[in-house]
Parts: sequence; structure tokens; C-alpha cells
Amino acid sequence: MNMKLNSGKIFFLILLLAISAMPAMADNIKGAVTDKQTKEPLTGATIQISGTSRGAVADIDGNYILEIPNGTYTLTVKYIGYKDITRNAVKVNGETLLDFEMDSDAQTLSEVQVTAKKNLEGERALQMERQKATLAIENLGSKEMGIKGIGNVEEGVKKITGISIANAGQLIVRGLGDRYSATTLNGLPIASPNPDNKLIPLDLFPSSTVQNITVSKVYDAGSFADYSGAHIDINTKENVTSDFFNLSFNTGGKFNTLGKECYRMDRDGSLFNTPSIDRAALDMSRTEFNEYVKTKNIFNTSFAVSKKTSLPELGGNIGIGKNFGIGNQTLSVLASISASNGHQTMNDAFYKTLEASGNALDSFGYDSYTDELKLAALGYLGYTLRKHDRIGYTFFYARNASDTYQRREGKDSEGYELTGSNNATHIYTLWNHQLNGQHNFGGQEQWELTWGASYGKTSSEEPDRRQVMYIKNSQGGLSLFTLNQQETARYFGELDEEEWNAGFGLKWKWNERNFIKAGFNYKDKNRDYAGTRFYYDVRKLKPTIDNIYDTDGFLNQENIANGSITVGRYMYPYETYQAGNDIYAGYLLTDFYPTESILVNLGVRYEISKQWVKYATDGGEKYSKRRNLDKNDFFPTLNLKYAVNEENSLRFSVSRTVTRPSFIEMAPFLYQESYGSAQIRGNAELENGYNFNFDLRYELFKKNGDMLSVTGYFKYLDKPIERTQMLNGGSTIHSFNNADNGMAGGVEVEIRKELVRDLRLGANVSYMYTNVKLPESGAYTNKERSLQGASPILVNADLTYSPRFGEIRQLNLALLYNLQGSRIHSVGISGLGDVKQQAVHTLNFNAGYNFNKHFSMKFQVNDLLNRAVVFKQEVPKTGQTVEVERYKKGANFEIGASYNF
Repeated sequence: MNMKLNSGKIFFLILLLAISAMPAMADNIKGAVTDKQTKEPLTGATIQISGTSRGAVADIDGNYILEIPNGTYTLTVKYIGYKDITRNAVKVNGETLLDFEMDSDAQTLSEVQVTAKKNLEGERALQMERQKATLAIENLGSKEMGIKGIGNVEEGVKKITGISIANAGQLIVRGLGDRYSATTLNGLPIASPNPDNKLIPLDLFPSSTVQNITVSKVYDAGSFADYSGAHIDINTKENVTSDFFNLSFNTGGKFNTLGKECYRMDRDGSLFNTPSIDRAALDMSRTEFNEYVKTKNIFNTSFAVSKKTSLPELGGNIGIGKNFGIGNQTLSVLASISASNGHQTMNDAFYKTLEASGNALDSFGYDSYTDELKLAALGYLGYTLRKHDRIGYTFFYARNASDTYQRREGKDSEGYELTGSNNATHIYTLWNHQLNGQHNFGGQEQWELTWGASYGKTSSEEPDRRQVMYIKNSQGGLSLFTLNQQETARYFGELDEEEWNAGFGLKWKWNERNFIKAGFNYKDKNRDYAGTRFYYDVRKLKPTIDNIYDTDGFLNQENIANGSITVGRYMYPYETYQAGNDIYAGYLLTDFYPTESILVNLGVRYEISKQWVKYATDGGEKYSKRRNLDKNDFFPTLNLKYAVNEENSLRFSVSRTVTRPSFIEMAPFLYQESYGSAQIRGNAELENGYNFNFDLRYELFKKNGDMLSVTGYFKYLDKPIERTQMLNGGSTIHSFNNADNGMAGGVEVEIRKELVRDLRLGANVSYMYTNVKLPESGAYTNKERSLQGASPILVNADLTYSPRFGEIRQLNLALLYNLQGSRIHSVGISGLGDVKQQAVHTLNFNAGYNFNKHFSMKFQVNDLLNRAVVFKQEVPKTGQTVEVERYKKGANFEIGASYNF
């Protein structure tokens, strides 16, 4: 099947179909209903034509549209807790624009007890939240994510100013890597299942479970102090409005994959199932294992590879929410379950490793085939004790599983012509339980108590990574490669991490805008990691290799039982470790207004951190060594906001924060997450790094939703932790050192503008400069360089067209562009320059149409430009720049439908 993508034709076709499906526009009154003081949209306000049953209800952004014939009417606007508005002699001729600003009714409010929280899903509501916030923040709501076709949190934060995503899902904020940021779920910390990353993979959170994402790049004393890049808070959905029941379904695929041939190594069931091993084989001695493996097949899979045809991708979501009245209280219940699969083929990709002269040490071309499964479930119970108390419980589960088969051919550093058959399965899972509450008491509710606790368990499993290597002779024939016993192998790795969090804050308000808050936080994180390798000695085998995919004839249990294959089990003590971190923290902060237009937020935090790792050195016994890193630190912060007028404001922030080493970085054991990955050795002398952060921001928020933000920032990094590379016996060992110092500075600009009615432009641009001076040890070429992963320029732009046709019918068209500038992918060593990923341009298109209040459809195409990802390396000796890696993921499309009961 030959499918070629023409973005212009697709856009024109969708627009033509959507327009042809629309009725002619009737005369109407259109506008928004907002709070006169706060400008917050009043969702659910009613707009009624007096003396008739005809009316409209304001949507989540406060917008309404009322279709009526030409004429003159009297309108009445009502909302609980607000004074009614009656507007006489409203003339309608064509489209009439009419906004309403409502005054709160103090007498009514004293009799009505509101049980719902603000619904922060719409763009306008979040923009007002951003304008009123004490700290400089940026946010993205579920409604905007839906319009723009953003499928998960990772795709969402990538659209926020100054943020990019590196390989393996690592977050880069203002040029600062994964270690400089923090992630919370509903305000509570959440652990990462990836041993090499501090942050949890953000694609674990599908947009169907998210209410909004809030990103703060300035420090708040109420949060743990280990971030200098960004604090990303993911707020899951709550049932805060009317009851609902929703079903959605989508299908699609990648143009270079759908309907094409693909390959998969033998799998133990589907990706819903985790491949397993006979656990008895791991608990016995090596001598017992050597006999046991001959009598029983301890693996549930083989090395055989099958061919199949790639089918369309499928996905769906079920969501339900309901409010129950229990006496004077309200119980809110919400549940959501989503599942999707994916298929990815990459053909004719390649990578090579260079030596200092520019010649290739090894060079391999490869084809890879990936299957992926994503599951997520969200549950929420909220119990509201009228206006004084609220208690909520949130449960979140996620599972991301991927299975990749790769065939590669090329030459290694010894000049052998090799063919490899590799398979890797990686499974991330997350279980998270949260309980939180808010209680107001005292005269005029001067006191507010907030508290929260969570338990999270994450795991990262690499069950049954497999490899078979073949060598090609001068006639082109293949045989098993037996240079050593590691060429035919399996690997099982498992990491489990548990994290407990608890905290409370007590706030005293001495008037409506000024308060003092004191609080306490506790974190207890524990990790267990273990890896097991199985090496196949196949030197006694001399099979005829006609097809590398068919291995059952020689890599089988029969040959293991008769001794033709020897399977060795290797459970190295240095590949097993335990680690933990306890943090006790107290803080004191205040918001006060010395004048009507100036807000001062001043805070200080004190943290007692006890971090440890139990490990084994090379040849040592399991857990025989322990490294402790105990520190007590103060972290002050100052945030100022000056409201020039109702629309313009200036913000300034200064703070001190900390960067702690990860568990595997702070202890000198040799670590390798998976077979074939980089070898890493920690550093027992590694210490915390400290960061001094300065931000200055100008903000303009117009009443019509237009906004402008300009930010300048500077960060001084004292003793930053940097990855170094050393040579050991011809191979590269990665390690870590505290560099002398580093810095990051830049300018960020963000705009949102309505160009014409219903056509909006959103754009942000980041320019940054980063520099780090490296310590003396290491084999790296440059002693001073930009921070790894930092792109000097990032650009996001989106154009959305969202006209309404009647009260319910609406068209949404969105075109999204992203530029990620060239950046260091890996640091050059031994006279070679840095490997740099070249600039990446992506363009996505999303279209959706709401036919009525029940049924809607969408169509989406991602990566319209369909450009390859290219890596180049400088060779100083020759002055050349050599392409060392290239692959192309390919464009994809998706068609979906949703029904609300």
C-alpha cells in the first residue's frame, strides 16, 4: 500500500467537508458571562428571552450563543449567588455581540453554600488563574489539549515556553536537564520508574485523565527545593460540574507502517502480560542452576522471529461522573479508563561510532519494529462538607509497555561483518493513591488547614531482552558469532520504587489578601534494583543459517539438555542495589500587599535530607558497601508582583535551590541498566549542587483573552553535577563529577492573540545560552561547553479556528508547529567533537466537529513534514562534520469519535 501525505490537500479537504456539513448561520446574540470583579467565566449561567422558553446556557468558558430571528428583545441573565441582569430593547440584526458582567449578591451568598470547586479546564479560566497567581506560572487545560490534538502530558508540556523533550522522554527546561525539574500529581510528589531519569515519563498520563497542567519555573517555599528548571504539577480530573457518561473511540496508524510487513520476536502473550521466568531458577545456587536448566525450560519464549502485517491502531476511553447528595453534604464520584496501542516501523536507519581521525569504528544499518500498549485508569471520590470542609481521594494507575524487534547489519570495531537479531521489552507501571483535605474555620474563615498524603509504587521492568549475533563469511554465508559467550544472551532487569509523602499547611489570613502560612512535608523513597544475565555458549553448534528469523531448529531446549548449548546465569552483586531518601522539611511563607498594587511573597524552607545507597564494588559481596549523603539546608525565596494596572504587571523572583545526585550517581559501583546500554560508574565523592535563580517577567492580559509575556532569566549553578566519560580498556565508562560552575540565561516570549473572530494565534519563542566548566578528570574533548540537551532556540506556534454554529455545534481546526534547535546529544571524547542532534521541525494538524451536545468527531495528522532525525559529529583533526545517525519515525493519522450520554 503506497500512502503519500499532502498536507495542503488534507487541510483543504477537511475544511471543505466541515463547511459543507454546516447549516447557514442564523441571526444570533453571542457573548460571554463573567464575574465583574474577577473576570472569571460563570459556567452554567442562563440567558433567557423574557416571556418565552427560549434561552441558552454559558459553556465552560462562559461563552453562549442564542439563535433568534431579527427583532428587539428583553434578556434576563441569572446565576446562583449573583444579582440578576435584565437588559431591555436588545436589537438583533445578523450577529449581535453582547457580554454580561455579573455582580455577586452578598445576601444570596450568605444563604447559599457552594459545593463545587472551580473548573480549571478551559483556556480562559486558566488564563485568569495565571494572571491572579502569586508566582509566575504557565498552564494548559484539557479543553485546549483536545482542540489541539494533544494526547498526553508529555506532548502538552512540550508546547510550553522553554521546554523540550530529549531522547528517552527526558525533560529539558531552559537548557537544564532532567535532574533540575520536579513532577507532582495533584500537588504531591510522584516517583519515577526509570533509574536513569529523575522525572516520571510524562506520556504515562493520557489527556483523558488530566484536568490541567501547571508549570512554574520559579521556586515556591511550600514545595520541595530540588528544582531549578520547572515544577510540573499534573492535576487529574474531578467531577466538579454536571453528571456525565462519555465513550470515545479512535483508530489510525503511521503511513510508513500501516498495512506493511513487520517482524516480532516470540512473545509471551500480549503486551497486557509481562514476560516471566521460572523464579526457582533465580533462587538456587549456580551449580544447581547448571543442572536445573538442562531438565526444564525456564523461559516462556524463544529467539524465533515471525512476520506479520501491521494493523490499524486502536484506542478508546470510558468516563463517568456523578454527584450524590447526602444530607447537607455532596459526594462526587469520577472514573475513567483508557487504552490504546501503537505500531512503529523505522526502515533504513543507521548509526556509526567514529575514531579521532574520522574513520568509523563500527557502522550498522537497521530496521526496527515496535508495538506499544498504553493503559490508564483514574478514580476520584470527593466529599464536600459544604463550604467549610472538603476531603478527596484520588487513585491513578498507568502501564506503558513497548516491544521492539531490531535487525541490524554492519561492521564492528574489529572489522567483523555482523548481523544482529535483537528484541527488547520495556514496561513501566505506576500505582498512586492520594488523600487530601481542606478545612476553613474561625471567624470569617481566617484559618485554613490543608493536608495531603500519598503512596506511590512504580516499577521499570525489562523482562527478557534477547540477542543473537551472526557473522558473515567471505562468501556471504552466516554462522553464529562466538567471539565470546555474550553474543547470544538474555537479560532480565527489574526496578521497584516506593514513595510515601505527607504534608500539611496552616494559613492565617489577617485580611482578604494577606496571609501567613506555615507547613511541614515528609518524603520517604525506597528503591530496589536487580539484574540477571543469561549467556549462551553456542560454540559446539554448527547450524546452517538460511534464515536468521528461524532459530527453533538449533536454539532450543533439546540442545541445552544434551549439552550442545551451555546456559550460564550471572547475577553480579554490583548489578543489585538498594537506595533511599528521607526528607523532613518545614517552611514559613507570607503573601502581603504593602500597597494596593504590590504583592510580596516571601518564604524560607529548611530541609533535612538523608540519602543513601547500599551496593557492591567489583568482586565485592551484595550490599557490602553503603554511601550516605546527609545535608541540612535553608532555601529562601522572594517573589514580587507589581500590578501596573488591571491588565499589565511585572514579576520578579530570586531563590536558592538544590540539585541532588541520583541513587546510581552517588556510589562507585558499575551499573548497566540493560544489556548493550552504556556502563555507568558512580562517584563516592559526589555532592549536592546548588542553584541561584533570577527571573524578571512582564505580563499583559487583555479582557478579550489576548496576552503577552516576556521573561528574562539567569541561573548560576554552583558545583553542578555533570556526566563525564572515561576510557577503560578501550571501552567508554560514564561517570559523574561536580563541575566548578555553570550558568544558564535566556529570554522567553509568549503571545496569544485573536487575529479575527474565532481565529486565534498562540506562539512562544525561547532563546537561551548555557555554559558549564568541566572538572579536570575525564576523556572529553572540550573542557567548556553548552549544557547537554540544551537547544539555543525553541519555537512553538499554533493557529486555531473555532467558530460556533448555534448553541452547541462547533468546528475546531488547529495547526501546530514546533522547532527544537540543534543541541548536544552526547559529549565528545578522545579528540572527537560533540554529537549534535540537528534542528527538528514538526507540524501537526487537528480537526474536530461537535454535531450536537452528544456526538463529536475528530481527525488528526501528526508530523506532516515527515523529516528524518539526524545526528552529526565534529572531527577536529580533519575539520569535517560527519553524519553519525539517522532515522525517521514517519507521519501518522488518527480518526476518532466521542459520544456523551
